[in-house]
Amino acid sequence: MTKKKTTKAQRPRTSAAPTSQLKAIERLLARRDYASAITRLRLLIRAQPDQSGPRRLLVEALAQSAGPQAAVVAALEWAEARPNSLDAQQALFQYALQRSHVMLAHQTATRLQALGARVSGFPLPEDDLPELLRQPDGSVATIEQMARFDIGKVYLENQDFANAVQRLEGLDLIPARNNRAISLFHLGQIEEALAAFLDFWRADAGNLLALAFAARLRLYLGDETGAQGLATPLAAATARRIDDAVPQLEALLLLGHDGAWPAYTRFERTPDADAGPANTRAMLCHLAACAACRQGRAAQAKRLWHEAAKLVPQFRLAENNLDPGRQESLSQGYPAVFDVGQTLPLGWLNTLRATRDGPEAEAQINAQIDALTASNAYLKALCLASDPALAHLLFLILKRRAAHTDQGAAALLESLVRLPIGTKGERFDLLRFLVEQGHLPRDQRVEIWSDGEVRQVKLINTEVVREPLPSDLPEDLAELLGESVACFNDGDFAGAEARVQRLLAERPGHPVASGNLAGLYSAQGRGREARALLRQVVASHPDYLFARCNLAGMLIRDGQIDEAHELLKGLAERPTLHIQEYFLLYGTLAVLNRARGDEEGAQALIATLEGLVEDEDDERRLAIAKAQLARMPKHKRAKWMPKLGK
Repeated sequence: MTKKKTTKAQRPRTSAAPTSQLKAIERLLARRDYASAITRLRLLIRAQPDQSGPRRLLVEALAQSAGPQAAVVAALEWAEARPNSLDAQQALFQYALQRSHVMLAHQTATRLQALGARVSGFPLPEDDLPELLRQPDGSVATIEQMARFDIGKVYLENQDFANAVQRLEGLDLIPARNNRAISLFHLGQIEEALAAFLDFWRADAGNLLALAFAARLRLYLGDETGAQGLATPLAAATARRIDDAVPQLEALLLLGHDGAWPAYTRFERTPDADAGPANTRAMLCHLAACAACRQGRAAQAKRLWHEAAKLVPQFRLAENNLDPGRQESLSQGYPAVFDVGQTLPLGWLNTLRATRDGPEAEAQINAQIDALTASNAYLKALCLASDPALAHLLFLILKRRAAHTDQGAAALLESLVRLPIGTKGERFDLLRFLVEQGHLPRDQRVEIWSDGEVRQVKLINTEVVREPLPSDLPEDLAELLGESVACFNDGDFAGAEARVQRLLAERPGHPVASGNLAGLYSAQGRGREARALLRQVVASHPDYLFARCNLAGMLIRDGQIDEAHELLKGLAERPTLHIQEYFLLYGTLAVLNRARGDEEGAQALIATLEGLVEDEDDERRLAIAKAQLARMPKHKRAKWMPKLGK
């Protein structure tokens, strides 16, 4: 019989990845388009898992884009898929050693030796193994157990928590059990993680990592009493290793316990105090600095933060606390202890971060925020110890809850604005939010931390507009008006008046020009003419706020308080004010309050203006408002300096 000729379409597909596909991926890598390359490589590997070419490129792409913690995962999976591939085992050895997974590197070097390759210094000498295999409780692990532990760490460090849980399942080592429970926390399986940590601590009282996490998770679930109950034995214990000391201090600081600093000083006297990698020692120094700060030990705190920054350059938490702008918070005992990655489940956080821009983004973000199960008590503890980025996220979460009638979240926000937490702008934003949501009364004074103390402010539901207002003048006259204002600011009153008069000759009775002319009269000591002209402007243009405020200011200086009050009445209730109008109005109202003897009201209005400052122009406007108030001694007359409209 003759064989039928097989067509190209009928030929079986080979398992090798087409060269054209790999070349296309290599071009993507050359252009540093790592995201596209990695996506295509993963598809190739899924279709052809036994091929080394795509796996080798994936390791390289991840190393370049995401770093060695991601590359070691790809190398591990390549080595597991191809146990007899020299290239795969060499890649795993390289990245395992780079990430300090020593026993995984040792086991891989043994495999390389079996394949005929030699690795300098590995496998490790037999004399070195007992120390590496010794566990925190004094027991001794096997090489296989420690290699499995390293594999679990590979996934944990790459934030692949599901695989970490799977790889560490049933591994009866203290660090492995701890890491598996930590992975459960980051997957959002809080109750399961808490139960595991409690079991680990009860089985080994020296497992302070487990006890620390158990205390944190009780607070996470809203059990404040239970959390504080665990804080008592936690504070009394001395950590047997740095991997216990760090979570011990974290938990005590989170719970506001005074035992954090004594716990640190006890650990510092142990033989293992200087052990551990640089980043762990830097974190311990940072946490100790925070504990010192809370006890008023400012010099020790500063020294420890500098030590942390020296151990790990650009250590953000230490740098944040050394920033001169943080000194007010530090002086009140509120250091930035935590950043986002230390405190909230990373599985939840990564999903939130992955939300893309688009029409459905806001709904997706809100849904993810709503999915967070952390109690308000836990969020409060974090707010009192957060860096700026974490504080911003926590405020978003609490605002979302308060908007959904969570009275506890609203009360928490109200208490936080009285503390040096977050920026001044964020605190004012929270106050406005609480007023808008009906959690605070409108048009009444409320308290906020501002300039080193709790101050009263009065918030009005007014939209502040910053865009330049359109002029009703033609270009040449608008330019003439601008020149007159510039002359006034330079003290050239004659030049300013000449330009205003030319403008009024073209546009008789123009409110801005007429008001500015009154200001010029006042600045030259021609008060009677200024008041008369301002009364004409107010009569012809009652909505022109500059004229009303300037006339009110002059009347206040003359002691005509009631008339000034009538001029200003209702202006603060306007739904929209330009930023210049806002500063002028509130500054004038502050002067009126002082003239009436209401000093608290005057300062509350100035504090309200402080919350609006965003740029140098606002700083200048605030300085003018404060100067006007300072020139008004209680119940005495002082010269009124007018503001010109533009």
